[in-house]
Amino acid sequence: MTAPAPAPPLSGADAHDHHIAWPPAAFACRVLTPRTPSTSEPLLVLGGGLQSRHSWARLERHLGPHHRLLIPDLPPARSPGQARSNLTWDDLTHAALTVADQLRIDRFAILAVSSGYPIGYRLAQQNSNRVTRLMLFGAAPRPSPRLAALIREGLRREATTAPPASASSRRRTAAQLVDVLTNTTAAAEHLLIKAAARVMLDQLNASPVDPLVRYVFDRGSLLLSDPLPTGGLAGIPTLVGVGEHDTTTTVEDNRAVAATIADCTLLVMKYADHLLHLERDGDFAAAINLFLNDKPLHTLPHSTAEILR
Repeated sequence: MTAPAPAPPLSGADAHDHHIAWPPAAFACRVLTPRTPSTSEPLLVLGGGLQSRHSWARLERHLGPHHRLLIPDLPPARSPGQARSNLTWDDLTHAALTVADQLRIDRFAILAVSSGYPIGYRLAQQNSNRVTRLMLFGAAPRPSPRLAALIREGLRREATTAPPASASSRRRTAAQLVDVLTNTTAAAEHLLIKAAARVMLDQLNASPVDPLVRYVFDRGSLLLSDPLPTGGLAGIPTLVGVGEHDTTTTVEDNRAVAATIADCTLLVMKYADHLLHLERDGDFAAAINLFLNDKPLHTLPHSTAEILR
């Protein structure tokens, strides 16, 4: 396998940023509209920690010409130096719903990845009359012990009055975070996994702030408190997907989340880790497209699909 090439310029769709006026914190939403008419409902994309509305170039290339995409920059759960209270999962769920409301979209599908999944799950749970399909990738009932320990270290570090971290210290922290969020053993055998982890490391190294504190402020701190809501989910076609080598949210973690959803399909993608949208962007987009069009997932190469009832 070769390393993923840079995503080419977007074609077949027009992209615009929209201002979402949501108290307590306004934010931007990137909207892609196909140049040819589409009959499918818009797809609301809820990324994970440290991702922004500009993190989905590969998905845009594959899906933008066929589906309207809504990619919000939801506000961080915590903001240093601001007096407002910390945001909760329900707050961020309301922020995501505000995107659809202000863009005057009645019905929509949801793609929620990693720490975006608790928001997507709640949004579907609370708005079953508006959500047509739900796709969760990289979901877990709770963070892994290694990730939970790293989050607690980030909270401790954020609470100290020490001087800002040096560039070398930030690089060490970035490497530590990537080591926890990716499978380094699998990366030694699969170049696409290694390349995706390198992309993540380069992005974290480019940050002027401590990447761990940034991760905790973004949404990491919320992972310690009930990412999977109670009550389950029914009545919405749902796909839960995971890479076979994912150690951040394991296959069994995703299976446990899928078990709380009636008639859910569990998709396991081979030769993949946690960063599916980078490692296997074509197959990742193909799975989404098949599911949105109610087509069988068994045609997807190097993957297994299992219906849980």
